[in-house]
Amino acid sequence: MNAAPAAVRPPATPQTPGEALGLLAARRATGALCGPLGSLHLVDGQVAHADSPRAPGLAELLTGCGRITPGQWAELLRLDGPRARVGEALVERRLLTRGELELGHLGTLFDAAFFVLADRTGGVWRFESDARHWLGPVATVDPGRLRREVERRGRLLERIWPWPQLDTAPVRPVVPVPRPSHRPPGRRRRELLDHADGRRTPADLARLLGRSGFGVTADVRRLAAAGLLDAPRHAAPAVAPAVAPSAATPVAPVTPVAPGAPRPAAPVAEAEASAPEAPAPARPPGGGLHRRVPGATLTGATPSGPVAPTRSDRPPTTAAAHPPLAVPDPDIALLTRVRTLLEARL
Repeated sequence: MNAAPAAVRPPATPQTPGEALGLLAARRATGALCGPLGSLHLVDGQVAHADSPRAPGLAELLTGCGRITPGQWAELLRLDGPRARVGEALVERRLLTRGELELGHLGTLFDAAFFVLADRTGGVWRFESDARHWLGPVATVDPGRLRREVERRGRLLERIWPWPQLDTAPVRPVVPVPRPSHRPPGRRRRELLDHADGRRTPADLARLLGRSGFGVTADVRRLAAAGLLDAPRHAAPAVAPAVAPSAATPVAPVTPVAPGAPRPAAPVAEAEASAPEAPAPARPPGGGLHRRVPGATLTGATPSGPVAPTRSDRPPTTAAAHPPLAVPDPDIALLTRVRTLLEARL
C-alpha cells in the first residue's frame, strides 16, 4: 500500500524587512523593496542602493559640503536620472572620481539600510519588480553582510544607551552638571549640541551638519548617557535586535531608566553594606577586571562621601554589580584605570 504524499507547506510570510530581503535574495530578484522607513534596491539578489528619510543621501552630502551646487545636481537628475546613470555622469563630468563615488555610495547605502532593516513599526511593505534607481550601477552588497552590519550597529546603540525614543525625538540640551568622572564633549558632539534647538531630530541634525544618520544617532545617545540631553520621559520598550534571533536564543528584556530616576540597588551591594567587615573581593568570573569606583584606593579603603556614577543615570549593567577595586596588584590597578579612561571617551 503506497503511503500518502507528504503535505507541502506554503512558504512562510516574511514578518520583518530582514526576512523579506533574505527571501528576495534567495530568488535573485531585481527591484525595490519599499516600506515606511525607506527602500532597498536589489539587482540579481544583491543590494545596490538604499534610501531612508532618517539618513542623508548622496545628493544631500555632496551639496551640503559644497562639492556640487544644487543647480548642478538638479541638472544631473533632469538629464541622467530617467536613464539611471547619474553616477556615470558624475564621473564623466569630473565632479567625482570613481573611488569617491563608490565610497560615498557605500557609506550612504549602509547608513540608510540600517534604518530600513531596523524598522519595527509593522507597516506595509511592497516589492516593485524591475524598478531602477536614478544613481545607476555603482557597487552592490551581499544581503547577509548587510544584515550582520545592521545587527552590529543595533548592539552598539544598546551598549551606549538603551533608550530608542532618542532616535526620533527632538534633541533638547540640558544644563550640564559638573561631574569629575566625565570629560567635556569633543568637537563633533559639541557642534551637535550647538545646533540642537529642541525642535530638530537626529535626522534633521544629520542633514544640517552633513553627517551620517547613524553617526548622529549614536552621538545623541552618548550625549544622553553623559547627562547632557533631556531624554523623553514616556515609557520605553525593550530594545530588540535589528534582525530577530532564532527561537533557541532567548533575549533578556532591557529596561531603560530615565535620566534623573533612582537607580535600583544591586543585591550584592546591599549584602556588602550590611556586613561588618567586607573581605577582599573575589576576581570576577572569566578573569575580567574589577569595576573601578571613583575614590577607591589600592589599600581597599572605601570612599567616605557619595560616589559619582560612572555613567549619568545609565541602567546598571552586568559589570556594575562588581565590587570596587581593593587588590594590591599594581598591574590590575593600571589596567583598570586604562579601561576607565577608554570608557570615559565613549
